[in-house]
Amino acid sequence: MCLDAPIVAVVWLWLFARTFHAPLHSGNALALFLTAWLIYLADRLADAVSLTAGTPRSLRQDFCLRHREIWISALLLVGGFDLYVIWRTIAPGTFFAGAVVGILAVIYLALNYPRGLVWRWLAAKELAIGLLFTAGTLVALLPTAPPMDPTFLASGVAFGALCSLNCISIAWWERELDRAQHKVSIATRHPGFARQAGKICGGLALGSLAMMFIIPPARPVFGCVAVSALLLALLEFSPGRLSDDRRTALADLVLLTPILPLAAMVL
Repeated sequence: MCLDAPIVAVVWLWLFARTFHAPLHSGNALALFLTAWLIYLADRLADAVSLTAGTPRSLRQDFCLRHREIWISALLLVGGFDLYVIWRTIAPGTFFAGAVVGILAVIYLALNYPRGLVWRWLAAKELAIGLLFTAGTLVALLPTAPPMDPTFLASGVAFGALCSLNCISIAWWERELDRAQHKVSIATRHPGFARQAGKICGGLALGSLAMMFIIPPARPVFGCVAVSALLLALLEFSPGRLSDDRRTALADLVLLTPILPLAAMVL
């Protein structure tokens, strides 16, 4: 049901808010959760219904098609509740900044179907997803944590790199499925680069560990980025007994590292 992405967004929003001592309104967190969920539900439905009959499908695409009516109902319910929450709780400045990100997300969805033909000449789909996800997650903090603050900017770049590498890794694991479905990804256009995703994740982990000492105020963010990047790299080099669908699911779960400091604070 695409719940992994909105949960990841909310826990990282919480981590950034705690790290930079920025007030976090519960309405902003709820709006982020619902908006991320809505976008991913819409993307999954469009991805599944755009497939022609007889085309190989992933487990998540097959699940969406089997429960299409429930999926559409969930889209309508989540969308309606999201609009209500935004109308009731979001400040004007945050609303307009979030609207810009939302418009860019709609543009992405429009460009991505059918079959993502635009990515044939602009092989940057995974990078676009990572940057949009990062911007959508952090937009609620912009009024209190200015994006031009060097510490906040460096932390956001590290998080954005992690999100993009998550997408690139998944694209590499699913490259044969994408080819069978006549889709374009960075792994089908630039396989030489995509196959290095695990090594790049390892480099991001080491770089983030170094940044923990270079920029101590942002240590919680860089620490979580380092652990998530390391786990993502381990998935890349995991034994062949992991199926692509299972590895894809785990790739999203390894982004939940901010739950650990959250749990420690609660306990």
